[in-house]
Amino acid sequence: MSKVLLPGLIGVEDKLQHSTAKSAELIAKAMGSYPYYEVDNKLDKLLKGNISYPQYRASFLETAGLSDNYIDIFDHHCLQMFDSPYVYTEALLKNVATHCQLYLLSDHCEVWVEYITNKHSFFEYFTAIVWSYEIAATKKSSAPFTAILEKYQLDPASCLFVDDNLDNIANAREMGLQVLYFKNPASVEQVYAAIGIC
Repeated sequence: MSKVLLPGLIGVEDKLQHSTAKSAELIAKAMGSYPYYEVDNKLDKLLKGNISYPQYRASFLETAGLSDNYIDIFDHHCLQMFDSPYVYTEALLKNVATHCQLYLLSDHCEVWVEYITNKHSFFEYFTAIVWSYEIAATKKSSAPFTAILEKYQLDPASCLFVDDNLDNIANAREMGLQVLYFKNPASVEQVYAAIGIC
């Protein structure tokens, strides 16, 4: 979702570095984000609902050597990343939703989901949404794909999976879905072409 609909954690490290005077590397390590993200690290556990957001935040503060005085700063920067959708987001979803059903598989924790779904109305374009924290699995595994295909009785060969992460793309392809790697705003036209919107 971080290039398709809303910015993700990308950029949060820079803002936290500026606000805390800690190095970008330490911030990324404390968050468990790129290049430190891996299956079952603290960020992955947060996204799967295995730990709560307060537990994740406490772990970040401890690893970064920050006091609880930084709780509000951390929360602000983490939520602020979801404030502004891309200029193409609304039109992309609206146009695609007029031609086919839209389903969203997204790796997010409950706190972030509550924030973004209250802030943005474009989620109404989706027929259904599966959040990683609800099924205890991220798109790094086949579980979310299996969950959505089985729950909504979808034929994988007739589904187009659009994502900005090559690992997720590979998992979807292994599940038999058609895939489209969303690289940048020009990818919007590729989405339209793939589903027959001229």
